Amino acid sequence: MMTRQERALRNTVILLAAATLMLGGLLFWSLRAMAILKGETAEGEASDIAAAGGQPVTDQEWIGELKKKHGDEVLLSMLNHIVVGKEAEELGITVTDEEVEQELKRGITGYGSEEQYYDQMQSELGLSREELREETAYRLTLQAVATSGITVSEAEIDEYLEQNAERFIPGKQMQLSMIKLATYSEGNQVMERLEQGEDFAELARDLSTDEESRQHGGNIGMVEENDPFWPEELLKTAAELEAGDIAGPLQVEDGYAVIRLEKLIAPEIPDQTELRGLIRRELALEQAAPLQQVERDLRAKYDTAINVDNGLQH
Repeated sequence: MMTRQERALRNTVILLAAATLMLGGLLFWSLRAMAILKGETAEGEASDIAAAGGQPVTDQEWIGELKKKHGDEVLLSMLNHIVVGKEAEELGITVTDEEVEQELKRGITGYGSEEQYYDQMQSELGLSREELREETAYRLTLQAVATSGITVSEAEIDEYLEQNAERFIPGKQMQLSMIKLATYSEGNQVMERLEQGEDFAELARDLSTDEESRQHGGNIGMVEENDPFWPEELLKTAAELEAGDIAGPLQVEDGYAVIRLEKLIAPEIPDQTELRGLIRRELALEQAAPLQQVERDLRAKYDTAINVDNGLQH
């Protein structure tokens, strides 16, 4: 579960990368196409890469279809990588492995695990770990090129932090269980039974009117302290509990709830240097030209030539 601060930063910075990553995912096909079209297939590799009903599909047929469907995007992506690299070299811009790692870690925030994040990127974008690293490095380089010469003062960062303070105040995360009941009286009865030692999960399965959580013994998972979808009183009460404590009845939509705090995760204080760096980049990108325009201008600057009949010249 992401905190509001993490979600806001991720949406602001990572969203800028979506289009680039999707195009980057096609690079695999472009490199394979180049090798095949030049006759550079691996030794011993069969020319028929698939078959159905006895009818083979050759490498050339496969690559031909990929070119028709994705050729324009792949070609543009390859050219963009070339010209952005040349401009970065001219400006003396270098993206370090540490910067790439930090950006990937920000992307992983909100996923259950690092493995889950990379599996999702493979599933959604077709990018392996190494390809994702390469595209992240490219995106950071492009942003650095786009913002070259743009100065963001410390005072501007301070003002931004002051105006958007709520974005950067991480809330507690609470793993909660709940027994939802129709009336306050029923809630009181459940509280009494719990105080007499009855099992919370069993009572949830037997009595809760919340169909989803009752199947899991009342467990509703991780909830953020400032989650707008839960009653403020419930969240405030839960945040003051210790693990294993119960409270209620608390008014919720369509009834009352008895809750138990299973686990409380204290918020991590953001690293101020990293946070200010992210804000500096965000403010600089707001002043910069759109990244697609930067790529287009760089293709023109470096005399990009496209020797095929398509609309990419414009």
